Amino acid sequence: MQVEEIRWLDKDVKEAFLKISSGADSLWCFSCPCSCNVGDIITEPLECLDAENIIMCDNHVFFARRIDDKFKYVINGRVVNRQNGLVEVNGFLLHLDEDRIPKDITDGMFIQFIVSRIDIW
Repeated sequence: MQVEEIRWLDKDVKEAFLKISSGADSLWCFSCPCSCNVGDIITEPLECLDAENIIMCDNHVFFARRIDDKFKYVINGRVVNRQNGLVEVNGFLLHLDEDRIPKDITDGMFIQFIVSRIDIW
């Protein structure tokens, strides 16, 4: 995952939107304090805030679509490590609060969920 673009919201407090690319897709993420530069490689999972409506999905297609003009996304991905709340989608590694993932969902299953924002910490 690589920082493709930075849009500063407030340079003084280092608050920014970052466009992150996986090579296959891109996501807009929030960062504060932002210490990234264009071209930086992100190795840590991206943090999904307020994940809701987490359901099993028979549709084994990866996608992450913005559903408003801010931060909200609907995501379809594969659980790679349920215990640690890790989900893969289009080359991105996302982290969800593992307590929000229903107990009947296991590693390898596809899930769909909505997040209010994706952060880089």
